[in-house]
Amino acid sequence: MRIQELKNKKVAIWGLGSEGLSTLKVIRKKFPALPITLLNDKDIAPEIKQMLIHDPFLETISGDNLKDALVNFEVIIKSPGISFYRDEINLAKEKGVEFTSSTRLWFAEHPNDKMICITGTKGKSTTSSLVTHLLRNANKRVTLGGNFGTPMLDMLDVEPRPDFWVIEMSSYQTSDFEESPYIALLLNLFPEHLDWHKNIENYYHDKLNIFKNQKEGQKAIINKLDPNTQKFLDKIKKPIYFNDENGFNVKNGDIYRGDQKVFSGSDVTIPGNHNLSNICAALTVVEAAGVDYKRCIDSIKTFKGLPHRLYPWGKKEDIIYIDDSISTTPQSAIAALETYKGKSITILLGGFDRGLDVNDLADYVTKNNINAVITMPDNGDRIYDCIYSKIIINQSKLKLLKSDSLESALEKAKEVTEKEGVILLSPGAPSYGHFKNFAHRGDTFAKLAGFDVN
Repeated sequence: MRIQELKNKKVAIWGLGSEGLSTLKVIRKKFPALPITLLNDKDIAPEIKQMLIHDPFLETISGDNLKDALVNFEVIIKSPGISFYRDEINLAKEKGVEFTSSTRLWFAEHPNDKMICITGTKGKSTTSSLVTHLLRNANKRVTLGGNFGTPMLDMLDVEPRPDFWVIEMSSYQTSDFEESPYIALLLNLFPEHLDWHKNIENYYHDKLNIFKNQKEGQKAIINKLDPNTQKFLDKIKKPIYFNDENGFNVKNGDIYRGDQKVFSGSDVTIPGNHNLSNICAALTVVEAAGVDYKRCIDSIKTFKGLPHRLYPWGKKEDIIYIDDSISTTPQSAIAALETYKGKSITILLGGFDRGLDVNDLADYVTKNNINAVITMPDNGDRIYDCIYSKIIINQSKLKLLKSDSLESALEKAKEVTEKEGVILLSPGAPSYGHFKNFAHRGDTFAKLAGFDVN
């Protein structure tokens, strides 16, 4: 559905965060007098009401009245954070209500553009940024968008048109994805967002939607070493592999193309073996886009990585502070620990509880000579109990402590971390309910540690 098709329809926008307000702005620009209803699960904040008060063609419905109101519309434009699996959505769809999103509206306005869509449980932000960096250094015009915080519809009329769009896609955005990207990249699959997707099967299926409608000549790229992805090869047409001995792969800490070394790992500015894998994925995308990777491979040296992704704030009182606040899964916390293997590490774990299995993480910290774990709410108690049981089984000397906040966790970490040791914020869980977002959590960590945060 294109934006023009909303004309003369009964339209609602569900969710009044940045996505919803961006959608309203774009539709209002096209149709100044189109009646639009704004739906919000919670009561609408006074500052949002004040923003909307001058639009006479708006109605708002919030709270308990929302569920029964869905069937009154022809089209509902849903924000990504609202689960597609809610019962009231299924009931409204049975009544003929069409659900779409700002992402789908945006794609409908760019049918002939070259899209590079990137998803995965871990590494999609870094890899999307890296692909953009490499292609720009090969003198290609590239626009980066998607799950980066800037709503898709804010990029509706970019001029001049880029040679490539690089779109990072969350599982929320791929859940109803019906497009056919020029290049689709799936980095890996681990259980995540089970509160939104209801179960692992739905989550994996929704991620794999990125390949579902690809046509002949379009390219699907997957990770040869990811066991969960390998289970779904029947759903991916003619895949191109990274981390494959015939393609871009990692050997002895360096990047190879087949059996030829093409880049030294010592020149990589973003730490961790997982980032070497991300570089292989990005180079595979560049090659699939028809660009000679040799034109841009040296620019890997100038890629700075992302804020709050293993960011080294520096030392205070001979302790090193690392901000990996963007870590929201147990697997990403393990990857962070791997990056600093050999150092004495105290890791701060815990956040919003999505019910993810923490057994592998508990095994890792009790088998790999980690100095200490400090757990934090909301899932801190569950992590603590799991690790405690593994300490007994694995006869580990790990120090294990509970805290009731990030501030308390950091104070305890300072007490148990030796000089030249590392205090690592890699929570393995989202920040919901305690901070505005992962950036706020990371900045708070840095301020509590005594660093100046702009």
